[in-house]
Amino acid sequence: MKTRREFLRELSAVFAASTLPGAIPAMAGTAAAPSAILHPLSAAPAGAAATSPFVGIQMSPHSMLYEGIGPCLDLIQRTGAVNTVFPYSHAFHTNSLGQPIKEQAPDHGKPPLDLRGKLPMVWTKHHDEYFKNTSLRVKPTDPSLQFADRDLFKEMIKPSRDRNIKVGARILEGSGRAVENFDQVRTIDVYGKRGSRACWGHPDYREFWKAIVADLFNHYDLDAFQWGAERMGPLMNIILPWNNDAPTCFCPHCVERGKAAGIDPERAKEGYRLLYEYVQQLKSNAPKPPEGVYTLYLRHIIRYPEILSWQYQYRLSREDVHRGMYTTIKAIKPSAYVGWHVDQQPTSWDVVYRAEMSYAEMAPYSDFIKLILYHEILAPRIKAWYLDRFKSTILSELSLEESLNIYYDIFGYDKQVEPKVDELTKKGFSPDFVYREVKRSVASAQGKTQIIAGIGFDVPGSPPDDPERVYQATKKAFEGGATGIMISREYEEMRIPNLEAVGRAVREHH
Repeated sequence: MKTRREFLRELSAVFAASTLPGAIPAMAGTAAAPSAILHPLSAAPAGAAATSPFVGIQMSPHSMLYEGIGPCLDLIQRTGAVNTVFPYSHAFHTNSLGQPIKEQAPDHGKPPLDLRGKLPMVWTKHHDEYFKNTSLRVKPTDPSLQFADRDLFKEMIKPSRDRNIKVGARILEGSGRAVENFDQVRTIDVYGKRGSRACWGHPDYREFWKAIVADLFNHYDLDAFQWGAERMGPLMNIILPWNNDAPTCFCPHCVERGKAAGIDPERAKEGYRLLYEYVQQLKSNAPKPPEGVYTLYLRHIIRYPEILSWQYQYRLSREDVHRGMYTTIKAIKPSAYVGWHVDQQPTSWDVVYRAEMSYAEMAPYSDFIKLILYHEILAPRIKAWYLDRFKSTILSELSLEESLNIYYDIFGYDKQVEPKVDELTKKGFSPDFVYREVKRSVASAQGKTQIIAGIGFDVPGSPPDDPERVYQATKKAFEGGATGIMISREYEEMRIPNLEAVGRAVREHH
């Protein structure tokens, strides 16, 4: 297995032989000059032309096939200065590809099309020889679905290369509906019942992800890869509950991992069970304990320190999945740009996630870390996903105003600039939020990996986006030290004026 130092040496040789093109399109009336995308594991030689920043865009595969690969690439390059496109290779996380027409941008040159339930979840052709070390398999795609006969990544490579646009694959981990034998790798909760998600510690699940990326990078000439898992650890899912699921995982693999780390699995399980049942009582509007809601929460943590230790092992098991994919991809294509999607909860309000490890600690298996920094939609999400949930659990003794003020103080956001409680459903967070969060993340990375800012706009449920604020948010990301940006959430939602605002900020920065 290659070390990171060996990867660096290989990559330096690759870049010395040939720079990776990723031209920023010129403004109308000027000539476009190719320039290399700033890659985390290479440096421009002395006297070389300045590199352009990484400018990726997230895209549902059907958007490119429906609008036409060439016209779609031309649009995102002309408006957003995009030099790397990230379609889903596997849409495991969602079946909402092809959104309601009212949530699609009307100005892409073709009328919005309602394709809900009519699109594949998997957009690549798999080869069974890569899955010999796992019992899991990707289910065959229903041939009656729209575009099921198309091989997107095979079709888009040449048109992208012709435009100096790089191609990355993107995956969000999902519930397993598209995976055969998924029940075998599901988590086990404190009551011994199977959970809804896979266990990151299960060998078959880890090997499955290695097989996925090995297949992808052996059969498609990909430049980059991004993977994400939008789920909380067991502690946060109790105190800031996304659902009422009991805490996981206590399968044999996690039990053995815990023992190896010096943790008593039975005490961890008992601690989680008691804390879960306590919070469930709080949510049922039972009488508040005379000693105080938060006091009893702390009592559980103090008496069962295994709760925190088990939470940390949960996080480390996810990082092992990252490491496995990273080393697999790099063994095939050392120059590939490999990184991780970090969703809005851990980037913007999950203090437990922040405390578990720094981005510098993730760096040995991370070329980049892409943060979700959707400034407008964050405000209603803070109201519904943070304040209201904590109000029903361990912060029920605080008013929403008090809880919001504490949130701003802990996370270092400017309470004089960001929304008040009664503004959260009407007014988004400011571009200053993007700047502060990027700056914090760059400090956390300590120069060992690159920070990519996910600039989100036109997200359904968001306060109205304004091109000037999108421009300012993009500008603030670069001022905060981001290597580049990922235009988000989905291309099919993005209005042209907002894409143009991103492109203006990128060109000014370059």
